[in-house]
Amino acid sequence: MPADTGAGAAAWLVRPVARWGFGVAAFGLLERWGLWRIYQPISYGDTAPYMRLADDLLTRGLGGYDGTRVPGYPVFLALLGMDPDRIWLVQMALGWGISLLLFWIAWRTSGSAPLGAILALTYDLIPGLFFFEANLLSETLAAFTVVLSLALFVALMQAPEGWRGLLLSFCLGLAGAVAGLVRPMFYLLPVWLLPFVALGSRGPAVDGGSGLRGALAGLRRGWRARLARVAVFALPAAILLGGWVGWVYRNYGMLSPDTKGGFYLVQHTGNFFEYLPDEDALIRDTYLRYRDAQVAERGDQTNAIYAAIPELIRVTGMSIFDLSRELQRLSLRLIRQHPDLYLRSVVEGWVDFWRAPVYWRPELLAVPLSPGFLASIAYLGRLVAVAVNAAFLGLAALALLWPRARRRLGVDRIALACGGLVLLSSAVQTLVEHGDNPRFLVPLQMVVFYVVLRSLWVWRKTGPEVRA
Repeated sequence: MPADTGAGAAAWLVRPVARWGFGVAAFGLLERWGLWRIYQPISYGDTAPYMRLADDLLTRGLGGYDGTRVPGYPVFLALLGMDPDRIWLVQMALGWGISLLLFWIAWRTSGSAPLGAILALTYDLIPGLFFFEANLLSETLAAFTVVLSLALFVALMQAPEGWRGLLLSFCLGLAGAVAGLVRPMFYLLPVWLLPFVALGSRGPAVDGGSGLRGALAGLRRGWRARLARVAVFALPAAILLGGWVGWVYRNYGMLSPDTKGGFYLVQHTGNFFEYLPDEDALIRDTYLRYRDAQVAERGDQTNAIYAAIPELIRVTGMSIFDLSRELQRLSLRLIRQHPDLYLRSVVEGWVDFWRAPVYWRPELLAVPLSPGFLASIAYLGRLVAVAVNAAFLGLAALALLWPRARRRLGVDRIALACGGLVLLSSAVQTLVEHGDNPRFLVPLQMVVFYVVLRSLWVWRKTGPEVRA
């Protein structure tokens, strides 16, 4: 028996998919080893608040946690001792894991190991993605939890009924819940995947071919197994995500993943804050001073509210939590009174969501390369990402409007779940906040690449087979 097992392993190792996979893994390790020698961890404006919360967890536990962020990334920092080098090293390990998961997802859903390698190496070669691992921000951890969730989802869709499906459902619910605790925009991840988990791998098709009768018949078959799968999937999400919202509500009276809802909305309503009446002049005029100063300096009001918070607390005498509640109340009133201005801000924020930023510090690279050359590399990578984002939106519109295109593009439950997650996230996040919107796509950028590359691969493979 051991000999047979060894022979089977040896046979697998010589398969093309194994060679491609080892190549991707080796490239990722060498690349990150090289970067470790010439770069360093980078702090941004959000790094200090995350570190403060991590320190609160270490010194006072949840009793000292103010709920201004979901706890996933602060816990991650606390577990790593808040050491920047250690954090960067682990984030590079997560990035390496992301590339391997991307390879596996693309290979399993297309049968093409080269396509998997292309997707994985895209992550390793696009500066805006690869260099983000050095940033002391939550996006790399969020990206890992999202990609891990989608890998588990693919495995679930391809798994037979039984204990394996139940185990995968539980792991998927757990990974999706952790994603929500890292970035609140991913609270929607388990909710979005729930109907796909309920339908399972043998649910009705999405191309319209099975019809309503076939869909209903599919739902009636094996309903007990579906119910069990949904239950074990929803359990960790309900406990972790629901439990955290309950903790915030009990301690701060806000039914929300964090206590910053009012500040988020001001990122929209701050553009027309002058329409508040004189009864709110104290808050209105204080904020307008900060907004106008920033607009004069930078051309926009993004994140001006965070600079204004200390003075707003001083002049109103409110706590930061009461101030957030009051700003939420005022913002909702402005939105009701001026829905056109709010929608304009939402549209602008949604467009910004797809801009594919590059967060790095090329001047800190210990390599003899000119700044112009490094800037060109970053620009080229961003150009590729923006082009793929545009292609994603175009393919999504094509699939929505043209049933035959859905078949040509291979729109199955996996593609629908992945593409729909990106579109839903872009809308929900932008409705809530117009802040660093381009950064919000970073955890989902490789999902966009996956959907586009797989769709084009299927289109090319099917060729002219599907005709009108």
